[in-house]
Amino acid sequence: MRIMVLDDEPIIRQGIIYKIRLTGLPVEVVAEAGDGLKGLELMKTAKPDLIVTDIHMPGMNGLTFIRHALELDARVKLIIVTGYDQFDYARQAIKYGVSNYLVKPLEDDELYATLMELLERREAEQQTDQMIQELKSVAETSQEASRQQALTQFLQEEDFAEASSELDELAKHGVAFTAVVLQLEPFKVPHGSFGPGEEELLWFAIKNIVTERFLSNAIRGILVHHSLRRFELVYVLGLQKGQDSAGVTYTLEAISFGIRKYLKLGVTIGVGPYQQQMAKVQESYREAKQIARNAILHGGNRIYQAQGAANGGQEAQRKSFIGQEDVKLLEDWLGKWEKDKVHKWIERRLGAIVQEPASSYVMVEWFCVDLYLFLNKYWINHATDSQWAIGELTDLQRELQQATAWHEIVEQMKRLVTNMIGLLSKSNNIEGKEIMEAVRLYLERHYAEPIQLAMIAERFFIHPNYFSKRFKEKYGESFVDFLNGLRMKEAARLLVETDMKIRDISERVGFDDAAYFGSVFRKRFGATPGQYRDKGAPHA
Repeated sequence: MRIMVLDDEPIIRQGIIYKIRLTGLPVEVVAEAGDGLKGLELMKTAKPDLIVTDIHMPGMNGLTFIRHALELDARVKLIIVTGYDQFDYARQAIKYGVSNYLVKPLEDDELYATLMELLERREAEQQTDQMIQELKSVAETSQEASRQQALTQFLQEEDFAEASSELDELAKHGVAFTAVVLQLEPFKVPHGSFGPGEEELLWFAIKNIVTERFLSNAIRGILVHHSLRRFELVYVLGLQKGQDSAGVTYTLEAISFGIRKYLKLGVTIGVGPYQQQMAKVQESYREAKQIARNAILHGGNRIYQAQGAANGGQEAQRKSFIGQEDVKLLEDWLGKWEKDKVHKWIERRLGAIVQEPASSYVMVEWFCVDLYLFLNKYWINHATDSQWAIGELTDLQRELQQATAWHEIVEQMKRLVTNMIGLLSKSNNIEGKEIMEAVRLYLERHYAEPIQLAMIAERFFIHPNYFSKRFKEKYGESFVDFLNGLRMKEAARLLVETDMKIRDISERVGFDDAAYFGSVFRKRFGATPGQYRDKGAPHA
């Protein structure tokens, strides 16, 4: 995301830019200016996605700039930086379409959260724009493209009126229906015998193998090239009387062989459960996609099929993966802080699931959820507030979906145990002091070192967001403000009692950017470091 920063005070502007870069997010500051007029000029060339602007600036203030900026680019995002006494301006700016406002002095956590929110919103907008553009583009290209769009909508449970006649025709002759997902290995041309500019020809060859094999075995169906997921093909099929799933399996084996042998492409295939009604094929499609994730356990280039009927599949077989004997062992190991034993147990149990030929990805999910719930219960019985160490269940499920190999899941579950045991042992070794008090003492001793929120959270085995919230509740200011307060106190002392250069003092108290140091110092004391030294003010 491209960012432009506007503020008439150079030191504050540089401080904001420094803080933005410090977030480590995929953003880039492409322009900066000291007033709105210059900002409007830069917009034409820098083309920012986001503008961070002060309200009070010479020449053209922030509110006037916002109006003109939105006239130039209605989709640009805007963040205003304001003081507590300028909330009426902020409220007016929000009416103009400002995305967010931040209160001076900027807090690192709040800036990070705001930028992350805008990045996610921008990504969602881009995906929506991409979807709209792609669907519009293919619809304008040909009648076939319009057909694919409607079929994609059908699979996504959107309005599929345009595809209903074709689906109705398939439904008339079928007695059982399902969706087959073919997840192709990502590719780009040149590939094999297909040269630059021949990607459409390669896709034609892929689709031809799929449709020809099904037709040669008299299995009627509709091939869908997903309009939004480039490497996903879906074959919606209807079995007629006298046909069974064995014929589908045989056909899919021929398709997989053909794509791998003749086109040199990998393909993982997921087959959803059979339904008696065409209207329920969406359920088969969702399960087929989930079943294809079995590749995480058993590898790609295979055919994975749902077991049982539409409502008698894997979910009905749900069982607990942690028995009473496991509970006794885990409680004993956790009570003794024997992290390695728990880690090895996780490796063995997940490894056993993976090695079982009949296992599925959903079983791995069940195991991880069962272990999470056990850890949560153990924590409640031995400490307070499980969110200190293991986070929310939704966080775990989201991370599991992002895994591409089962070894990643093993490491993920081991980290939960490491955090839990680490925090339990840390708590018991703090000599009765609270964790927040231990953090405070650590900051007072190490404030001059390069300290960040994530590092503190890792050191004390606590979740960064949870830690930040609790720290502010206890001490009345954010972690960053508290740390900077310690640094500023020492900087003020050095300015008055020594002849050290300001840049050296900046580094001495933990800042590697003198401009940012000056900005923080001025907010704290109402004067620049040089002015403070000249006045000989006593440190606070």
